[in-house]
Amino acid sequence: MEKLISIVVCVYNAEKYIHKCLTSLVQQTYKNIEIIIIDDGSPDNCSVICDKYAAKDSRIKVIHQKNAGYGAARNKGISMATGEFIGFVDPDDWVDVNMIDGMVSALNYNDADIVICDWQTFSNDDEQNGELHTQNINNNWPFEKIRDEFLLDNYPNFLCNKLFALRLFAGLEIPPDIVLGDLYVCAELFVRSSKIFYVPKGYYCYRIHASFASTQQKTRRKYGMFMAWREHERVCEKYKCPPLEYSRARAQKAAISLLVINEAKPYLNRAQLEDVKKYLEKSENNKVKLPLKHMFQWWVLKNVPGLCKALGKISIYFDEIKQKRLRN
Repeated sequence: MEKLISIVVCVYNAEKYIHKCLTSLVQQTYKNIEIIIIDDGSPDNCSVICDKYAAKDSRIKVIHQKNAGYGAARNKGISMATGEFIGFVDPDDWVDVNMIDGMVSALNYNDADIVICDWQTFSNDDEQNGELHTQNINNNWPFEKIRDEFLLDNYPNFLCNKLFALRLFAGLEIPPDIVLGDLYVCAELFVRSSKIFYVPKGYYCYRIHASFASTQQKTRRKYGMFMAWREHERVCEKYKCPPLEYSRARAQKAAISLLVINEAKPYLNRAQLEDVKKYLEKSENNKVKLPLKHMFQWWVLKNVPGLCKALGKISIYFDEIKQKRLRN
């Protein structure tokens, strides 16, 4: 009997793109799938559109909930999944109609816990001219090498271009409302697995939107970066994985940058701020080699905290210049 595959789609404010996403799923050549749609309080017509798809296809389940954040929506979808394997598709993306078929074949023939495919990127509304991103993972590498390449972020820690054995998620939760939730949860998923297999096909189609990042979004992203790399550090320490020092350095750099930027443009609440500060205090016993910039910022944080606001404003200024270049 064919494996049941669960696909989770978390929907928020994606009315313009959701038709393309859901159509690509219901038209999969592999039919034994369940499509779990979590409508995370979307303010547009997504809820109506999703309900219409569900009325036409019994494989679709729709849950409507108050907005709780992307992580919380994914956690809900995972908790509802009944398939042997699970995958994720963002509502503004779509997948090749052969994606599930090709990846399940790889699962079956290689007895893998995680199967990974390549992806294509499409700019805004151009759905024809995609750029293929090839990972060139060697399936003959030892499992530990493939695992560590992902822990080092040499290959992207995306959820969306992979199928995972559902059992790998047992007891795991993505923090409810942080960016980079994929990077956060993938560390534990990879170390819990015992076989990872790569399919060199650009099945996943990712839509790139124009960047209009605000200072608040920059700080929020830095906080997500800190949370994710601290989790990588925890996982590497727990399972004694070689990328421990790399993960620790990434977490410390993110924490330092976050505190500096937060001085200029406060974003963190009191509990978050104390959490980050305590992490850096404990890191005094686990120092790693950091770039000169971060070493200087850390020294300023400890010795001349009043200067941090000025450093934060400088960082924000250069980021705004970067964003203007991207928009132009």
